[in-house]
Amino acid sequence: MSRKQAQEKLSEAERKYRTLVEQISGVVYISPINTTANEAYISPQLQQLLGIAPEDWNPGLFNSWLDYTHPNDRDRLWQAVNTTIATGEPLRIEYRMIRRDGRTIWVRNQANLVFCADGQTQLLQGLVLDISDVYDELCLRKQAQESEELYRTILEDQTELIARGSPDGTVTFVNEAYCRFFGLERDKIIGQHYEPVVFEEDRERVFSLVNSISLENPVITIENRVVACQGVRWTQWIVRGIFDDQGAIVELQSVGRDITDRKRVEQALSENEQKFRAIFNQTIQFIGLLQPNGIVLEANQTALDFAGINREEVVGKPFWEAKWWTISLNTQEQLKTAIAAAANGESIRYEVEILGRDRQAIAIDFSLRPILDRTGHITLLLSEGRDITEYKVALQERHKAEEALRSSQDFLQKVANTIPHILYLFDLLQGTSIYLNQKSVAILGYSPEEFCNADPQWLMNCFHPDDQYLCHNLPTRFVNLKDNEVLSTEYRFRHKNGEWRWLNTREVVFARDANGTPTQILGSVEDISTRKEAEVMLRQQAEGERLITEVTQQIRQSLNLEEVLNTTVNSIRQCLGSDSVAIYQLQSDGSGNFAAKSVGDNYPQRLELRMHPFSLKQDFSDYYQGLPKVFHNIQKSDFSAEVFELLQLYQVKAAIIVPILNEEHLWGLLIVHQCTAPRYWQAFEVNLLQQLASQVAIAIHQSVLYQQVQAANEELQRLATLDGLTQIANRRRFDEYLEAEWQRLKREQLSLSLILLDVDFFKLYNDTYGHLGGDDCLRQLASALKNIVKRPADLVARYGGEEFAIILPNTEIQGAIYVAQTIREAVRDLAIPHAQSRVCDCVTVSLGVVSIVPNSEISPPDLINAADKALYLAKQQGRDRVHAVCVVTPS
Repeated sequence: MSRKQAQEKLSEAERKYRTLVEQISGVVYISPINTTANEAYISPQLQQLLGIAPEDWNPGLFNSWLDYTHPNDRDRLWQAVNTTIATGEPLRIEYRMIRRDGRTIWVRNQANLVFCADGQTQLLQGLVLDISDVYDELCLRKQAQESEELYRTILEDQTELIARGSPDGTVTFVNEAYCRFFGLERDKIIGQHYEPVVFEEDRERVFSLVNSISLENPVITIENRVVACQGVRWTQWIVRGIFDDQGAIVELQSVGRDITDRKRVEQALSENEQKFRAIFNQTIQFIGLLQPNGIVLEANQTALDFAGINREEVVGKPFWEAKWWTISLNTQEQLKTAIAAAANGESIRYEVEILGRDRQAIAIDFSLRPILDRTGHITLLLSEGRDITEYKVALQERHKAEEALRSSQDFLQKVANTIPHILYLFDLLQGTSIYLNQKSVAILGYSPEEFCNADPQWLMNCFHPDDQYLCHNLPTRFVNLKDNEVLSTEYRFRHKNGEWRWLNTREVVFARDANGTPTQILGSVEDISTRKEAEVMLRQQAEGERLITEVTQQIRQSLNLEEVLNTTVNSIRQCLGSDSVAIYQLQSDGSGNFAAKSVGDNYPQRLELRMHPFSLKQDFSDYYQGLPKVFHNIQKSDFSAEVFELLQLYQVKAAIIVPILNEEHLWGLLIVHQCTAPRYWQAFEVNLLQQLASQVAIAIHQSVLYQQVQAANEELQRLATLDGLTQIANRRRFDEYLEAEWQRLKREQLSLSLILLDVDFFKLYNDTYGHLGGDDCLRQLASALKNIVKRPADLVARYGGEEFAIILPNTEIQGAIYVAQTIREAVRDLAIPHAQSRVCDCVTVSLGVVSIVPNSEISPPDLINAADKALYLAKQQGRDRVHAVCVVTPS
């Protein structure tokens, strides 16, 4: 065969091959891996797959293919192709491609790695199929299955109570949380009406709300009580109606949760609000709450009483129009300006005269402060005022005293020279001292004249380099210093002989200019070099301080105050090696007692005395400031004869007394005694005792809080036994009390009487006057019952709905009948209108009375049943009457 014939046959075979390939529904391709030879091929189905004609395809096939691959799948495709090239394993991968029109499709790519006849060129021969329809269907099926499984899992795992039901109230589905909450098995719930779990008094309201669901109102929220496995609980339900195409309701879907705790918190918050309002109204300051535009939202009673006005005259109106500010137009304009500034974030304070009762002008210290929300926006303005009339008088007196002080400088000079510290007067404007006493020579070696004639730079150079910052911007250190407020500073200063001395300066403002800015400072300088040297010794006491820290931790871990105090005194005595340590509690009448004590074996046991020597001194001002008293040698102290006599009785030679402050109240004293000999107490010992006193104060505060919490819990327990509507005992309290009295009178063999009463035709009353009117009627009846039944042992309770019960211990039948008749007449005397009553035109009651001496053959339920039967007979006999029985037999 000639070469030409062979080529023709080869071409014919290739045409047949291409024809066959082009009938395949997918895209067939041949892609060279390591050459750009003519072996590259892609079938015309490329047009159908990607919207690209084969002739427009880039010969660099694989790169073009990656360009149309979804960006999130390119790396995965590239990695799969490289794995096939490296291992020779077939390629099979599903991924997304993007057509020329922008639509995303899913494809399956299957290919094999082959070699050309030259044994060198590698080719990928493969088929790409569009699997979008199949993939979408599989995904939808999988999603539907997963959604259904997820839906059921979510429903079962929810802590919320989930239920579905038909429009007539029949339950068709509940989740596990619903079953647990009500303590019922699922098969006992499905197919039954939901009514039994709804608290009886709430059923009518719940049914009414559920029946109100419509296309216009498809979702409702209900808060009601239910009968759960833990008793009656408050719940909140969101109920949604499901409707068909014709708008008919076909299903009810409900999600509920237990809100009992929230209800209790709401009640507690309401009580707290009342307490805070009482505090707000009783404070001695004038307080108001404004909108940023100056409209009054609230004013306390003190402010209203001050001007003799009522709340309605100011609330909802501009602040400047209130009576207080009508003293003058200038005063009102000044207030408007202040409100505008406060609304922009400024805090305003100034003195102003306003009108009080009988149009009397009174000076007040007035301030406005902005109140910001969490986002930093100003939402409210807080106004405060304080009557400063007496302060003004005192200020005038102070000015007079200052004038007298300046006239007695000669006397002060003599006094100054007797003080052991340097006393000086410093002019802030000149930056130099204008007066020093002679102690500057003894302490620093410089004469007063040398200081007064020195320039500011020389004075700054005398400061230690690390302390020279105190001389920078010197006037600013005193700008915020109040009159009589002491600024204490420690620093190093060079003595004239070149030595550095540690000094402690205590400074106060001596003079101010017309604007109140300090101009002169009066100060005293103490050489504390010896004290600073002693501080080195303090660091050596670290081990003792560590022990005190451990004791502090033990103190804070216990709520038992007695245990805390005993631990404290024992640890202190052990750490300090003192003869005795005591915690002495002060009483409001000036007396006291020892709350805890720790005494050495050789120390006289005298701590049983009620009055401690150190409590006889009536001036406790230092103690209220938290300042301790330190006595190194009692014999050198200035005590009265009475105190000395007691100290000798205690054999006290040295002592430290540290106040224990519970907030601002002086609770007591922490007292350490040394009896064997005088003792020079170290500063670290006093410091540690002060720290421990602070920790004891914390323990005391925690103990007080714990007692308050216990009292609050007892109050909550009391509230749990009250009926919320009538504020008399509820059914729970009735059952508990009846059982207790039954057992008591059974032992004592005394009579027990029970009265059950029911409001006649109360349903008609509710239908006529509404539920709010019915509630008010029940409250009036409850109040009347409490006014009649007054013996401490008697109990009036709301038995349920319009029924009341009265337990009368130690009462025979005649006494019980008398009480019942009194109640019946009292109810008639209330004259509560009842137009629909078939007995009377006002509210009446029927009463059943029973009396018995409790015994072992019957039980409290038998007594209740008998009273109920007596009540039934009273109704059957015409209502508005009393029916009584004396003997109860087992039913």
